[in-house]
Amino acid sequence: MERRLETDAAALFDTVEVEAIARKGGTTVNHRREADPARASFPFPGSVEFNPPPLRNEQFMQAGKTGPANVAFDAVITAHDDGTWPWLPKRGDHLVADTVIYEIADIHRDGSSRRVFYINKAKP
Repeated sequence: MERRLETDAAALFDTVEVEAIARKGGTTVNHRREADPARASFPFPGSVEFNPPPLRNEQFMQAGKTGPANVAFDAVITAHDDGTWPWLPKRGDHLVADTVIYEIADIHRDGSSRRVFYINKAKP
């Protein structure tokens, strides 16, 4: 029943065509990330929310600070992961929505089968 509700909700909210593009580390640590031909790009429907509230995250601790930092992102893409994706996008991969290329900065699960991608516009 829960899976059916998630699928129905995805059909209603996930109206933006998103393309996942795999990236890998450059030749050395001094080189930029580059396309990863081992993981072919694939499309999936998603939802885009611009200017989400800052995220308090232990991963982004500031030097000399005792608490978690507030981290801002350009947008959030959420999508229903129905288990058919050929690979799971990870931090550093690109997502293209409405012809804009974004880089995944962080990923969360919301307790359901939805993936939450915190994204920033990719540097050219």
